[in-house]
Amino acid sequence: MNEVELKIVDGPNKPDLQWAVVYPERHLEIHFRTVDDAVDAHLDRIEEFGDGTRLGLAGHLTSGLYKGWPFKAVYDLGSRSGVIKAREPS
Repeated sequence: MNEVELKIVDGPNKPDLQWAVVYPERHLEIHFRTVDDAVDAHLDRIEEFGDGTRLGLAGHLTSGLYKGWPFKAVYDLGSRSGVIKAREPS
């Protein structure tokens, strides 16, 4: 099973992330700019760590080369950066 790691250099704010999870029926996509390109994602879950500025994200990618791949990410709201780890669906 293939895995890929995408480094986020710019991403959304906390309200945008929360809206995407609270209203899944609206199919809201979240946009992340990565080192090499950009990718959109559908979020299923957000988990706060520590003071609430560091988040764990889970969902699936909805655009780009890895469209449809499930992912988990660690995201920092202060710097709007982080890492997406996506895995090819089985």
